[in-house]
Amino acid sequence: MIAEYESWIGKKEVHADQLTEINSTRLHYSLNLTGKPPSYGEPIFPLALLMLGEPSVPPDEVGIDGHPARGDFMPPVPLKRRMFAGGEYEFFQPLRVGDQVNVLWEITDINRKTGNSGELVFVNILREFWVKETLYASENRKIVYTDSDPNSRPLTVPEKIGEWNEEMRTNSLQLFRYSALTFNGHRVHYDQPYATQVESYPGLVIHGPLLATWLSLFAERKSGRRLNKFSFIGKRPVFDLHHFTLSGENSGNDSAKLCVLDHQLQIAVTAEAEFYPKN
Repeated sequence: MIAEYESWIGKKEVHADQLTEINSTRLHYSLNLTGKPPSYGEPIFPLALLMLGEPSVPPDEVGIDGHPARGDFMPPVPLKRRMFAGGEYEFFQPLRVGDQVNVLWEITDINRKTGNSGELVFVNILREFWVKETLYASENRKIVYTDSDPNSRPLTVPEKIGEWNEEMRTNSLQLFRYSALTFNGHRVHYDQPYATQVESYPGLVIHGPLLATWLSLFAERKSGRRLNKFSFIGKRPVFDLHHFTLSGENSGNDSAKLCVLDHQLQIAVTAEAEFYPKN
C-alpha cells in the first residue's frame, strides 16, 4: 500500500443502472454478433456487464484524458497514462435485458511497483452487480498508471497460434461505439490526435475490456460451454492499424487458456476461462 493514498483504500460508491433493451441491441450490433439481439427478459452474454455502473460527472470534472478527474473516487496519481490492466470475473447468474442493477464499487488496494519501463501504480477495484438482493456477478478490476514510453516494449519470439483461432480487425467507428456504450471517455480509443500526439501511440488503442469481451465470446463459442469465471491480463496494447488474432485451446475438462496475438504474433492479452460443468 502507498501511504499517501491510504485514505482511498476502502472507498465505496454505488451506481444504479439498467440493462436496457436498446443498449443491449446496440452492443450486439456494434460487436457484429450473429443472430438476433436478446429481447426483454432474455439473458445477455457475461461481459455485457461492462456497460453497467460507470460513473458520470459534469464536463468540468473530466480530466485531460477523458476520464473523471483524479482525486475524487480515484486517487490523484500523478503519472500520465492510465490503462485497464486486467480483470477477474465470476458469473453467478446471467443478467437479463431489463434488469435493474446496482453496481457497488470499492477500492481494495493501491500499490506501487518499479518495472523495466519505470514506476507503475496499480489500483484494485472490486465491483459487484446486484439485482434486488441477489449478487449476479463480480469483477476485480486492476487499473495501472505509468509514465512509460508506449513504444518501448521489445519484440520477443513470435507465439504459436492455438488450436482455436480467429483473425480479426476493428476500426475507429467500432471503437467509438464501444466507448459510448461503456461510457469510457478515455480519448486514446477514439481521438486519434490525442492518442498519437499526446500519449505517443501509433494509432487508436483497442480497449482491453473489448479484447477481453471478444475472448470471452470466443471461448463460449469454441467450447460450446457457459462461462463461470473469466480473467484477463493486458500485456501490450493493440491498435486499429493492423489485424490481430484470438487464440486458445482447452486446458482441462472445464477450462481454457486464451490470448490475443497482435499482427507480429506478440502476446497482447492473456486470459483464462472456467466453464460450468456439463449437465
